[in-house]
Amino acid sequence: MLNSAANEAAKKTISSVYDFLVKKYELLDILKFKDHYLEYCEKNLNIKTLVSQDKCFHIDEIFVPIDLMASGTQTRQEVNNFTALDNDRAILIKGLAGQGKSTLLRKLLSNNAKRFSRLPVFYELKNYNGGTLELAISKSLSHFGVKISEYALKKLLSDSNVKIYLDAFDEVKPEFRNELIDEIKRFINSFNCHVICTSRPDTEIDTLSEFRTFSVCELTEEQIFGIIKMTASDQEKCDELCGALKRSPLHAKNDSILKSPILVVLFCLSYNLGENIPSTLSQFYSNIFDTVFYRHDNIKGKVYRERYWNDNRRIYRELFDCLCFVSLRDGLNGFNYEKLVHLVSTSLSYLNEENAIAEKIIKELLSITNLITEDGFNEYRFIHKSIQEFFAASFIISLPHNKKFSFYKKCFHDYSFYTTFNNSLFFLEELDYYNYFEYGFVPAVTDFLSLPSPCGKIDNYTIPTSICVVFLDKVYIRAKLNFFKTGNKESYEVEKNKLYI
Repeated sequence: MLNSAANEAAKKTISSVYDFLVKKYELLDILKFKDHYLEYCEKNLNIKTLVSQDKCFHIDEIFVPIDLMASGTQTRQEVNNFTALDNDRAILIKGLAGQGKSTLLRKLLSNNAKRFSRLPVFYELKNYNGGTLELAISKSLSHFGVKISEYALKKLLSDSNVKIYLDAFDEVKPEFRNELIDEIKRFINSFNCHVICTSRPDTEIDTLSEFRTFSVCELTEEQIFGIIKMTASDQEKCDELCGALKRSPLHAKNDSILKSPILVVLFCLSYNLGENIPSTLSQFYSNIFDTVFYRHDNIKGKVYRERYWNDNRRIYRELFDCLCFVSLRDGLNGFNYEKLVHLVSTSLSYLNEENAIAEKIIKELLSITNLITEDGFNEYRFIHKSIQEFFAASFIISLPHNKKFSFYKKCFHDYSFYTTFNNSLFFLEELDYYNYFEYGFVPAVTDFLSLPSPCGKIDNYTIPTSICVVFLDKVYIRAKLNFFKTGNKESYEVEKNKLYI
């Protein structure tokens, strides 16, 4: 099988470079952990997918080539089975939610492990809680049974044959980000190892000049159909899905809403269950809950299944919205079972439901929706952070007027709060545009630019310097203000498009 063959090829290369470096630096005390280290590498190359959450796939089995674009260029570079990105010591890969940054990072790890003499170390930055980066990596390795001291790790990091993969800077807790920025800068300048880091755009890591930056490109039509082919159960289903997409308002050859892999996969799931194909991204996400809520029953022939707690889908949706909000507010994308019970209990109390049944609700949310999945022992997480962010936005829309006013005011006044809900605001700008502009964006921008308020002063406050970056593009500001004052969406689109010319 490809899985087994790919793992063996990677192990062979990793094993040889591991032995070489251990002997080179006389680190004989870690030689006995070689088997654990190879198991650790193998785990990082095997992932679950949204389509088959009960089975792991080797990254080489499910990866569809995507394109990167180096900063300052307009040339797309395909990431395929031979791509290593090995010419630069420090690389930052930026991509939007669902563009497959973590999958891409694992594919680069696989390519390097199989074809180049690089010792790979994969570290999820969401686990960083302060201190030196090498100590954080050492602790992470120890969780996989790879016992290596900070001293021994420093020895390895001094070698250019070592490659560090730092995943998802944007998932670092806001209170640790500035410290981590300094740590990454020190790390790159102190050691000779190669570093590849991923992040969403417009985070603090953009300030580091040590990185050569690449951005993940939107999918081409060929790549979209490639993912459908990989996702579909057989050729007949693949042809059916591709045909449906070509007829859909979601897709035009050069302008498809399905710009990222996660959206293509969710499209496949939705259409498989007979959902109508929506015309906007927000409608698409909104339909996802219904899609997965009835998923198992529809697959088995549209049977009726009694719910243990409630037969009303609406209350499950309200509960899920609230759960997404409170977990996002707390900076959590993953949590242990005890924390999940607490979050669900809080959500039930908000809905005036009995919170003693939280554990029963968790069982149903996991089995019915599949939007939260068990990831290892006593570890649960949303299938993708964008799911959490959309349904948190849905919860905010349902808030009473005074609470919604307070939410928008805090978003545009408190940078840490803004950072937490930045991507939910992307959805709110479309779904709750009047309140978004009246209570949040317009007062903040008019105050920042010392403009007369078009809708009256709400409160006297100023924007902290740290948030000013959000409003630097005055063309975009003018477009939004014009749309708010006139309602002329065509004019707004014309102004906004100037950004991309």
